[in-house]
Amino acid sequence: MITKGMNLPNEDHVMRYVPWTKLRRDEDENVIGFLPHAFELRQEEQFLSVNWLEYFSGDRDNRIRDSVKMFRKIRSVGKKSAFGIGNVGQIKEICSANGAQVRIVYEPEANNQAHSAIRRLPRDDLSLLEALAAEAFLELVPNVDVQ
Repeated sequence: MITKGMNLPNEDHVMRYVPWTKLRRDEDENVIGFLPHAFELRQEEQFLSVNWLEYFSGDRDNRIRDSVKMFRKIRSVGKKSAFGIGNVGQIKEICSANGAQVRIVYEPEANNQAHSAIRRLPRDDLSLLEALAAEAFLELVPNVDVQ
């Protein structure tokens, strides 16, 4: 049973929207990953917003498509932006190895029933943010690839 405030299972995945300015690119502007700042909390934020992929039904491709469509519905999504996918257990492990005991919690919103939160993420810990970018959010989905 899905209940608000429940911890997401370690085997599940979350998706984060990443604008063009926070994508790591090579000298030819080809996207090769995420910058650490893609996972940085803004001053007014208490948690990092993500979508819970397993909230959606169907196979993995359907879940990714439905999650991207949800992001597009609730915010302005740039054509050159992308989405990062990370495994819940791996995110928690990487955070723990960097001294942060995060919780990844299901927190649906009226306009986004898949919304979840990564809570207790420290502010301004560049090594942790780099680890999230390089080791936790391993899958990159370009916005233009999702119809």
